Amino acid sequence: MSADRRTGLPGGLPPRARAAIARCADGTLPPAVALTWLVMAGLAADEAAEAIATASARLAATGARAETERLRGAARLLAEAPEALDAVAAVLDAHEAPPSAPVSGDDAVAHWAAVFDRAGARSPEASVALYSLGRPALLDAVTDEIVAWLAAQGLLGAERRVLDLGCGIGRFLVALAPRVALIVGTEVSAVMARTARARSRDHRNVAVLRTGGRDLAPFRDETFDLVLAVDTMPYLVAAGVAERHVVEAFRVLRPGGSLVALNWSYGGDIATDRAAVASLAERSGLAVRVNGSHPFRGWDGAAFLLHRAGAFV
Repeated sequence: MSADRRTGLPGGLPPRARAAIARCADGTLPPAVALTWLVMAGLAADEAAEAIATASARLAATGARAETERLRGAARLLAEAPEALDAVAAVLDAHEAPPSAPVSGDDAVAHWAAVFDRAGARSPEASVALYSLGRPALLDAVTDEIVAWLAAQGLLGAERRVLDLGCGIGRFLVALAPRVALIVGTEVSAVMARTARARSRDHRNVAVLRTGGRDLAPFRDETFDLVLAVDTMPYLVAAGVAERHVVEAFRVLRPGGSLVALNWSYGGDIATDRAAVASLAERSGLAVRVNGSHPFRGWDGAAFLLHRAGAFV
């Protein structure tokens, strides 16, 4: 594979693959996420390894030490488990069965429930976070980083009650259970709800509820201190029910409670997402405290924090 003399990137790569390598090198894309992008661009493990090696060799020759080391980190991650890319490809394959016509509302929710049933059966870790490459240790590391961020925002505590929207395989149910009074996970996928229940069965303050994904009707007013949505809002946005969930989040939050959405959409335009969140928050009675920051090292997720005025009671 020849290299572009100006950029050091391998020639002939798809645009997304070139972006993955360039952003990994400059430090704006974590190595695991960059590898995920390479799979999404259609590269097999050996092709990804060759592309990274070519780019890192070129950068090394120019004396770009930091950039070279970042790419070498991605290469080491891939070398440790080249089959990890297969888990990502399998989950992507589960997503590539689009409905025969555009759908919204209930039909869209049903579509995504079926997608995550298939994805969860193929690779539990990769199904909830492609950047985990199907490896529990990578997923745990980012989960811990998110929990630390939630704690730093003052959102956790022994008396707090948490609603985890789209809880997936239950990683935050398990991670947060020792740090809060109660955590309830909702899930539209039967496969994921079953997995979440099994993984959290040792925690008496955890409950998992399979819902229709349309609203928060099962919950009473002012029940929770934190509504958490990690990579859930993009699917609610796609289904056309995100606004309903934000309005409902205001209803079920206690005074002083917060809604945290980590990633708002997959549209690729953070400015548009920030504007959408600000507008929706204003209409819903919530104040924006964090609007699309990128506070995580192991993941490129954007953080949104919306607050309901008042004091905890």
